[in-house]
Amino acid sequence: MASPLTIDRAPALDGEPAPVDSLSRLLGDLSATVLGGADAEELIHRLALLLGLPVTLRDEHLGVRCWAAPAVFRLDAPPALPPDVPALRQATARLGPARRSVVLAPAPAHGLARRHLLAVLVVEGAVAGYLDLAELGRPLTPTDTRVAEQAAAILSVQRLGEVRTTRAVARNHDDVLADLLRGTRPAPDLSRLAAQVGLDPTAGHVLVRCPVRAGRSPGACRGGVAGALGAALGAEPAVLAEPDAVVALVALAGDAGPAGLRTVHGLLREGMDGVAAATGIRRVVVSGPVRDVPGFPAALSETREVDGIAASLGAAAGVVPVTELSTLRLVVSGERTDVAVRFAEQCLGPLRRSDAESGGDLVETLRTYLAAGAQVRAAARVLGVHENTVRYRLGRIEHLTGLDTRRFDALLAAQLAFQVDGLATGGPR
Repeated sequence: MASPLTIDRAPALDGEPAPVDSLSRLLGDLSATVLGGADAEELIHRLALLLGLPVTLRDEHLGVRCWAAPAVFRLDAPPALPPDVPALRQATARLGPARRSVVLAPAPAHGLARRHLLAVLVVEGAVAGYLDLAELGRPLTPTDTRVAEQAAAILSVQRLGEVRTTRAVARNHDDVLADLLRGTRPAPDLSRLAAQVGLDPTAGHVLVRCPVRAGRSPGACRGGVAGALGAALGAEPAVLAEPDAVVALVALAGDAGPAGLRTVHGLLREGMDGVAAATGIRRVVVSGPVRDVPGFPAALSETREVDGIAASLGAAAGVVPVTELSTLRLVVSGERTDVAVRFAEQCLGPLRRSDAESGGDLVETLRTYLAAGAQVRAAARVLGVHENTVRYRLGRIEHLTGLDTRRFDALLAAQLAFQVDGLATGGPR
């Protein structure tokens, strides 16, 4: 049976304490390295030279971030510290602000060939990593403990600065994005601020509005939405939390025209499961392309308006493109959607009932005829039937609904009916 991994407290290291002046010189050299602007990797290299030991900076899961060792050891990798050893996990679990270091005794059966001194990095009360000194070439001493703990404290301060800088940058990015989408500053100022945070308003974007189910916080959903959209689109977009939705700024990479827009729609459909898991609603509203600063507030307003119409119609699923509903928005508002639903039923209901009774294709024929620009020959080609068959079906449609399929106003009404029906049922529009 393998012997258990044993843990020694750091102050119990073998060896005599270093003279005060020697320890002061070590700590002074370390401080001078940091004040000279050294980053974490440079500090690790300097520490390895000062102590004459292999030194590894590990993350909170004991993975290697960077390491260094004196050339005399000729190491190709840092000395092993297997993270899956139960006793090692127990030892590191006890480290924190109150207990800053621990020494691990060798346990060859567990892959631990030598003693390791671990000093913990703490950022805002939580473990942020470990400084690992391996016993190689000479024994570990109490001086090593003092220096390792001091170095870990310095690295903790560096890491805290990085965390706070990252937060400040993120807050600044969020503020600029909010100003850009809401138009709360003059356009020249927004262009300048956007450039400072890496946004190019003229590159071609769409806004993707992801409504959030009542009872969920849009702010809490932000990360999940960004991750889901990033997985679907290949790059995580900038996102902004609104009172009832998360809005994403998605770049139209390579093609800001209709083809690029269709590509984004297709990718969003494929990623709908992830978005729905984050928001609780299986629907996103996509604006048309935006290519200048004044276009962003208008696009935000459009997505909000269309989402209101979709919600009023009971739309539960799908990608809802603003560009395909322009006419519908002119005649339907969120307060009058009941009228729109009745209109769609009066137009399409008789055709559906006829198809159900006779096994016909009147609904699909009308949809295809509209998509073909009211051209009988083109519709027949798509449907795979004779032109006379299309004409016969159009006659049946006129008889059942009263729509004169030769009149522009009737065709427009039919198109609106399909759009309302698509939103209300989640089907094609």
